[in-house]
Amino acid sequence: MKKIAVFTFFAFVLILAGCGGGNTAANNTNAGPANASLFTGDAVNPAILRFELTVSAITLTGTSPTPTTGNLLSQPAEVEFVHQAGTFEPLALVNIPAGTYSGATLTVSNPQVVVVNGTTPTTVPATLSSTTITVTFSPSITVSSTSNSQINFDLDLAASVTLNGNPVITSATVNPKFNVTTSTVNATGKEDDDSGEIEDVHGSVTAIAAPNFTLQTAQATITFVTDSTTRFSDGIAQLSDLKAGDIVEVDGVTRSDGSKLATKVEREGTQSGDEVEGIISAVTGTPATALTIARQISASANTATTVDITVNSSTVFSVRADKLSLITPAFDASHIGKGQRIEADATTAGSPLVATKLKLREQGIVGQIAASPVPTASSFTLNIDPTSAFGKLSGATSVTVIIPNGAQEKATPSAGATVLVRGLVFVNGSTYTMIGTREESN
Repeated sequence: MKKIAVFTFFAFVLILAGCGGGNTAANNTNAGPANASLFTGDAVNPAILRFELTVSAITLTGTSPTPTTGNLLSQPAEVEFVHQAGTFEPLALVNIPAGTYSGATLTVSNPQVVVVNGTTPTTVPATLSSTTITVTFSPSITVSSTSNSQINFDLDLAASVTLNGNPVITSATVNPKFNVTTSTVNATGKEDDDSGEIEDVHGSVTAIAAPNFTLQTAQATITFVTDSTTRFSDGIAQLSDLKAGDIVEVDGVTRSDGSKLATKVEREGTQSGDEVEGIISAVTGTPATALTIARQISASANTATTVDITVNSSTVFSVRADKLSLITPAFDASHIGKGQRIEADATTAGSPLVATKLKLREQGIVGQIAASPVPTASSFTLNIDPTSAFGKLSGATSVTVIIPNGAQEKATPSAGATVLVRGLVFVNGSTYTMIGTREESN
């Protein structure tokens, strides 16, 4: 897979288990011990707003004397990859026989591709080259029975999808290409998204048995443990305040035995409500009174390409910056624009969705670092391809990237480099600013 520089703002790393559209039950992720976690991630295709695959089976190919595993997934999982840009999200928590594995075989189906034709999000017919995907590990990976491993299936979306038609995209050919890496879970309280941390898991509560609760997402059934350190918010102060059917957002970490400890639980709505995330494609009014987003993921069975959202005086706007201490630019009805990625929460499902809360969410943008102003470790200008989905929707030709103190960089930004930047995008009039960043070299 072609590597590109990746910038990820640790404060806003997005790790959603609830990927894909609808409430398809998927993989059983238990609170009990397991020695491996399967994660998915994405290196973006800048022309694509939404790309989803149904993954129904994953097997690991053993290197003698290690046998090949059976299917590691208990049920099919719908995975939306574009929103994962620059991060990894949990797919399943499993027990894998200790040994060495040289590759994997995935069974996939039902590709869904959304692009921007003109300024309109459009679902185009997608043809899958094969339902069986073979991945060779280089180097081979070793799974231990005494430590917890994280196996990351990183989709190279740019190499996986060929878009047909110009300037109007009429169809897509899909040949998924995965790069697989592994790491040992860092169960010391210093986890990252590739070593056991879980952030912003969204789903519906299906069972509560203190000190545990079970969350159903589109991708997995996850049981979380709670303890005295778990923080509850937004109308709930303790586990007993949760009800079956509540829509919640959960942060967590992986413990040394592989179980998931919830560090934060926030209620976003009841079973009659909805939660949807995507990229804004239209804004009505100044201040905004209505929005349309290109849907990426949702808590309900909503499968629409776009979702209409009503904004009123009761809508609460929020930006999450709980890992870094900083003052963010404005995000409100007067500072919201096309191309931003948001989450809309509503107490009642319907169309249009009446938003009780709008949250600014992380996204990935591909561009080229400008030579002027001279890029520094704290800021640079990212030039945007006007044919990219973000370029078509926002009309922006550049985005100012700000790297706050406390974020992590592994290389110095250099003029002319093509990079994927992940962070929060803010709008002031026609000016776009992004707060990043974790940087990895080309």
